[in-house]
Amino acid sequence: MFKFRVRPLFLFLISIFFIGLASKYNKATELIYTNVINKFIREKLSNLFSYIPFPVGDILTLVFIGLIIYCVVTLVRRLKKTSNVFEFLYKLFWGIVNVSSILFFVYIIVFGLNYHTTPVKKVLIDKYNSKYATNIKVDIDNAKRVEVYNFLVDKAKETRKLALDSETKYSTNNLNLVSEQADEGYRMISDMFPTLEGNYGNAKASIKSPVFNFFGLDGRHYDLTNEISINKNVPSEYLPFIVSKYMAYQRGVAREDEACFYAYLACINNTDPKFKYSGYLSALEYVISTLRTNDKIDYNNLIVNLDPEIRRDLNTIETYQSQYGFGTELKDQFMYKFKRLNGDIRVEDIDTQVTDLIASYYSLFTY
Repeated sequence: MFKFRVRPLFLFLISIFFIGLASKYNKATELIYTNVINKFIREKLSNLFSYIPFPVGDILTLVFIGLIIYCVVTLVRRLKKTSNVFEFLYKLFWGIVNVSSILFFVYIIVFGLNYHTTPVKKVLIDKYNSKYATNIKVDIDNAKRVEVYNFLVDKAKETRKLALDSETKYSTNNLNLVSEQADEGYRMISDMFPTLEGNYGNAKASIKSPVFNFFGLDGRHYDLTNEISINKNVPSEYLPFIVSKYMAYQRGVAREDEACFYAYLACINNTDPKFKYSGYLSALEYVISTLRTNDKIDYNNLIVNLDPEIRRDLNTIETYQSQYGFGTELKDQFMYKFKRLNGDIRVEDIDTQVTDLIASYYSLFTY
């Protein structure tokens, strides 16, 4: 492993070749890779690890971190003892290259090419233009965001009353129940988005929630096991949406704004009123954050008149998010660079991306 080898480099070149093809042929990537090859792998991995009650991905992450620490310590010790530093560094270089090439290839096979499918916004516009024989383009401005805000507030008030009457209680202690109900939402919208069909394992409560809090994570999707690990501190009002969001990753959705969009649709099309409310409330949170950033005048006027009960539930989510540690900024910087390496070069923050995607949907289809 610690010398030049052809096979790892060959795997790296194959990975680059696949990325080039996927970037050029988005529709073919979704048709062949996401919907067939990768779907088969994702379903098998998810169902295999579903028999284990805790997130294997959490364990693997801890083991991986432990191995890195061990390797660094070993490297320092050997570097002090070795007489031929250049030979040692040469072997180390090829060891890193070989391991990285293999891991890169595995990532491409199990998930990576999903970043190179056609963006959902373009899919929605193409469907609309094909159905009505038009050539419409969608540009979202603050007026449209305010319109969507008012719609979400009305729906949140309506569904909150129904949610309070529901006897079902959702928490991270009964994630199997939450997952099964969330799966119903995906079945409801899979006619419009066939990519979301499939049989996948349930979400699991994380064994490292304090770490999730430190890095500002509501949950994790592990590519290698196709598991969902949920932060135990997620409030009940937010939980159905968060579980639905990470279930989108299980289904091959790579872009975060699209995962949130699908989660929103899965929630509001669910028969359970608590899921409906969670969907409207969470989408409202994204829109409010976007207005706060892009249009403070409208934001101030709207937030003053917001229903007190809706505001209280939003404050519950905000209080939970205030527990995020200073690792959140480190995570955000890493994810920004990771997305760009995967071809997602958008510069807007995630709140704006989600808001504009929902607004684009309602620009094309009825509320």
